[in-house]
Amino acid sequence: MRCRLLWASLLTVALLHPMAVRAQAYQDRAWRRVDAATLAFHGEILPRRFLPGEHPLGDADLLARNLTPETRTLVLESGGGDVAVALEMARLIHGRQLDVVVEGRCASACALLPFLAGRRKIVAPGGVVEFHSTNSLDPRDTADARARLTAQMEAIRGQIPNLAQDGVTVTPPDLGGATVEAILAARRQNAAGLRQAIAALYGEWGVAPALLDDIDQAADAYLADHPGVARDQVWWCLTPALLADRYGVMGLEAPAVPLPPDVLANLERTVGGVHLMRER
Repeated sequence: MRCRLLWASLLTVALLHPMAVRAQAYQDRAWRRVDAATLAFHGEILPRRFLPGEHPLGDADLLARNLTPETRTLVLESGGGDVAVALEMARLIHGRQLDVVVEGRCASACALLPFLAGRRKIVAPGGVVEFHSTNSLDPRDTADARARLTAQMEAIRGQIPNLAQDGVTVTPPDLGGATVEAILAARRQNAAGLRQAIAALYGEWGVAPALLDDIDQAADAYLADHPGVARDQVWWCLTPALLADRYGVMGLEAPAVPLPPDVLANLERTVGGVHLMRER
């Protein structure tokens, strides 16, 4: 079946062709049934893949497939991933009134959506929940960004004929008339739509959308003092009191004390980037 893909999706799909077999195995082992009432997810939040050998289901589809009438709890350990898929996962979690438990690290899209969607939001001992600016969804129109995008477009142009011969189930559109400006504009429009969708869900859940604005502003302030740091490499650990009192997050069960500095330092060593506490 022939259909058109959004530009942002096209770039992701075509460039992941060499990793097709590995992606399939990765998704297959990301979901695990712990017991009759508990389902566990460990890995990156991935969308549907359309290349040969890849898993045809994204993680929102896999969550829906793995849910049973007895499922009450979803264990999360994820550094984030595809925001649109995380939105669908969050809708399922909230609709089913599942409890979520963080074991290890739940960051970025995982924190913003599946974690906050839970009826009870439990952070197990040693667990870490980290947020980052949603402005990182909106690619900056910089010389570096343009250079990377141009290189990606050239790579895709070189791969499309081979992809067609290999039996791609979705035919990408012709890139002949594409421009960097058009793709950046489409990405910005997509990013704005995702942010609006997150804010709308927060309104349904009773979570203040100001959470998104405050993290953006904190990131802006940090980046102004630390030029050269990428926006999507700055994470914030918010205290339970701040999440509950300022942003209206209900059902939160987590250690009341801020994360100690050695935990944040270990995250910098193991994950990379910058990891900061925010108490107010």
